Amino acid sequence: MSGVLRRGSLNFDCVGSARGSLDSNLYGGYRETKPAPGTPELSVITMDFRRHSDDLKKVGLTAVPPPMPQPVKDLSQDADSDVLSSFLGHYRKWSFMWTFLLCLFQIPTTFHLFMFVMSTPETSVGEVSPMLLEMPISHEQLELLQMKTLQKLFGSFSRWQCMWCALLSIFQAICTFHIFVYVFQTAPKEYWCARPTNLQELDIAEWRNLSQSSNGCQLLDIDYSQLILENGNVMNWPSNASDMGYTQCTQFEFSDIDGEAKSLVQEFGLICANNITNVVEMCFLMGAAAGAVLSGWISDRFGRRHTLMAFVSIQTVFGGILAFSTSVAMFMSLRVIIGFASMTVTVVSFVLVVELVSGKWRTIIGILNILPVAISYVLSSGIAYLIRDWRVLQLVISWPWLAMLSIWYWLPESPRWLLAQGRLEELSHLIERAAKVNGTTLPSNYQKTLEAAVPMAAQHKEQSQTDGVTAATDDAKSQMDSHDLDLHVNPLFVVFSSKYWRTTVLTLVIWLTLIIIYFGLTLHLSNLGGNIYVNSAVAGSIEAISILVSIFVVLKAGIRRSLLGYMLLPGLCCLATNLVPQGDNNQTGVIALAIIAKCLIGANNAIIPTYTAMQYPTIVRNFGVGMGNLASGIALILVPSLWQLEHYDALLPLNIMGACGLIGAAAIAMMRDIE
Repeated sequence: MSGVLRRGSLNFDCVGSARGSLDSNLYGGYRETKPAPGTPELSVITMDFRRHSDDLKKVGLTAVPPPMPQPVKDLSQDADSDVLSSFLGHYRKWSFMWTFLLCLFQIPTTFHLFMFVMSTPETSVGEVSPMLLEMPISHEQLELLQMKTLQKLFGSFSRWQCMWCALLSIFQAICTFHIFVYVFQTAPKEYWCARPTNLQELDIAEWRNLSQSSNGCQLLDIDYSQLILENGNVMNWPSNASDMGYTQCTQFEFSDIDGEAKSLVQEFGLICANNITNVVEMCFLMGAAAGAVLSGWISDRFGRRHTLMAFVSIQTVFGGILAFSTSVAMFMSLRVIIGFASMTVTVVSFVLVVELVSGKWRTIIGILNILPVAISYVLSSGIAYLIRDWRVLQLVISWPWLAMLSIWYWLPESPRWLLAQGRLEELSHLIERAAKVNGTTLPSNYQKTLEAAVPMAAQHKEQSQTDGVTAATDDAKSQMDSHDLDLHVNPLFVVFSSKYWRTTVLTLVIWLTLIIIYFGLTLHLSNLGGNIYVNSAVAGSIEAISILVSIFVVLKAGIRRSLLGYMLLPGLCCLATNLVPQGDNNQTGVIALAIIAKCLIGANNAIIPTYTAMQYPTIVRNFGVGMGNLASGIALILVPSLWQLEHYDALLPLNIMGACGLIGAAAIAMMRDIE
């Protein structure tokens, strides 16, 4: 309804005149007829509330509007307006003034909220809003979140971490003793066919010249009981002895240069037709290959701590029992078990060390963890030189390490593994122990920070256990990200998934070629000639130095480029042996190139476990390193057969190692780089 201002007259003549009618008086309308004389009349202004006034439609009638103020926007027809906005407007000076004043009241409240956050800065690292916890998160993002969270609570390399990394590196030395001691237990010793009873006083050199072939395995087929020894001369020797054939020796005598001490070869007669030292060595390496794969699954499933200490116990106990072997079959069986345990200890102790530290220290500590391997070569050479009897030597390298079992109770579990499994209570106790040793103070609500970094799979598992549900519900599964790994997913499916299969294949190639070179030179330096004890000690010393130098190389050049150089250069050194002139006088040049190659590949052997571990997520990291060790186990099995090729060409094994170096370098070049 709208009003119309109208000017008119009020007529009081209500009788006999249309002008004085009620309708006319009410609306003050003008009429064509004039009022009768004497009728009072007042001029008035009335408001017509009729929407359509008939008077306005009269022809010739024009309304004269009074002076109006500035037009004001009509808000009556605005869809966003209400009753008050028609009078106050949407936003004018009065509204602006009070809105500004009311905004100032938000400032004190904000101070109170935000100052609480600033007063506890430790809890801000790694915390995620509960709303964000339901959002999908990739493996890389989850790994980064967990790393930053644990790094804030433990530190990158604190006093507590340094102590345990040093203790855990001892396990690498224990394993190296068991792997490398076989070289000295089967050290070459001069032998010949045994003299008959009636010729025991005959000079050994004369006996060998008279009766044996050059290899000391065959004896002239004559009746030695008819021979008589008088004044150092053999009587009744057949004049046609040179025309008689040879027969295989059944009994042998060995050099007494080591006194009463016996080697494994001497104990079980592993010479000539019974020379199965390569087969015996292969038993240990087959156990190591099996341990490389299964140990990864076991430790990922049951944790690093108990897996490590359980297999240290097996390694130590069965290593001592090995010294009491009564046959080759018993020795071989026990070596399979020791090989399995040794490789398990090697892999798990390394992964545990890497997961205890953060940042650049993961690379540094990962390399330093392999340093005791090189030191063990030097110690093994010294111990084996002093203790020539294989049984005593086996006891010395085994049972003293029973003392290491005393740290089982205090040995920490991997913080990353505990966090990945959602075992926050154990992780909290571990963090508090570390903080006590480091002398640091933890924030009161640090457990909330840990909860934010727990994988969704672990959260659903904990919830299902609380509710008594044995399997995850379909709703829970639908909320999990498609990239999220189940806690107990088959790790074989993960490492060969579309995301990791290329990395796994290249890892197998790199480890296979690396170990062929490394252990091909380490375990068979004696094949190149020279003193095995001196060669091993020198090679171990130089390798230790190269490992220390590799730390600075990695930090400056990067881990992938360092691996590339340390793989390519040993291959070239092995191939360069072809340039050394042939002959016994030039054997020193071949040995020198082989030692240089061994030291360079030794640095690569120290870096590659860290590089491999960083390629996989925590939940399958141990299995990923185990896949590399599987390839190394296969390489270890091939190494003894590789050196059999020297019967065809003395440098053929080194040429194959050189080709392996080039292939391994190409595989490293195709791997993705990591920081």
